[in-house]
Amino acid sequence: MRLSAKIPQSVLSRHMRGVLGYNNPMNITLIQSPYDSGYYGLRMGRGPLHLVERGASDWLRQQGHEVDLVPIRLRDGFNTEVGSALAIQRQVAVLAASARGEGRLPLLLAGNCNASLGLLAGVGPSATGLVWLDAHGDFNTPETTISGYFDGMALAMIAGLCWRELAASVPGFCPLEAQDIVLVGARDLDPGEGALLDQHRIARFGAQELRQEGAQSVLSRVFAPLRSRLSRLVVHVDLDVLDRETARVNQYSSAGGLTVKETLDILDWLTGRFEIAGLALSAYDPDADEGDRVLSAAQRILTSFSGNLNG
Repeated sequence: MRLSAKIPQSVLSRHMRGVLGYNNPMNITLIQSPYDSGYYGLRMGRGPLHLVERGASDWLRQQGHEVDLVPIRLRDGFNTEVGSALAIQRQVAVLAASARGEGRLPLLLAGNCNASLGLLAGVGPSATGLVWLDAHGDFNTPETTISGYFDGMALAMIAGLCWRELAASVPGFCPLEAQDIVLVGARDLDPGEGALLDQHRIARFGAQELRQEGAQSVLSRVFAPLRSRLSRLVVHVDLDVLDRETARVNQYSSAGGLTVKETLDILDWLTGRFEIAGLALSAYDPDADEGDRVLSAAQRILTSFSGNLNG
């Protein structure tokens, strides 16, 4: 959604101002969480560091935004994987809530997807929908997981299916209703995970539906129920939603994913119809990135998204 610079702000419709949700240009709090499974700067934990080193803050400033970079750090000493994840979620929640209170957009660069629970908590889950772009469902529980990988339970945790007592310790968090979640691009699912997604009727679609039915048709159909109830979204983009032939994001990249253009088209459609109250990019391992293709994709996503919000 782009508004002509010649149109005075005073004549913009009430609807359009509500969609934007922020002043233009925006103030952005860029939250950097460079951890993967509790390890700082390793594997996908390297991604948030690399993105900032390669100019993520400047990409946003070039769109006219004021950017405040806030790095997250865990305390020194022994930290368990689950304990580290929850400590990060708590910090993200506090930073996101503070940003929102100051009229700033919280934008999260994270190694692991579960950090987005903190982003959602900081925004406030009440009256907020969640769009989860990911090659994986992240809908495992301790009972269904095959790998034991905690990050594969991120969305199930958000939906209140597991780790409930720990999640309750994140400021502002309450489980999200399944009807307020849309999963995009997932194609690598464990059997028990897929069964849970079906059982809880999580709305989802992938690249094949977009290409066969057409993006406008799919998006309008899938998001119609959310638009009837909600005006605000948190958007989570695990970069491995991209097809591995487009960009090898990490060791979990797989075939059957979205192109960069398809991802941008989805974000553009959402931005034009909802207030985007928070955005996360996650799961980028620079060591897997051939020819900086993932870096280029991340830059396009951040600049296109922020440019749309800028008008």
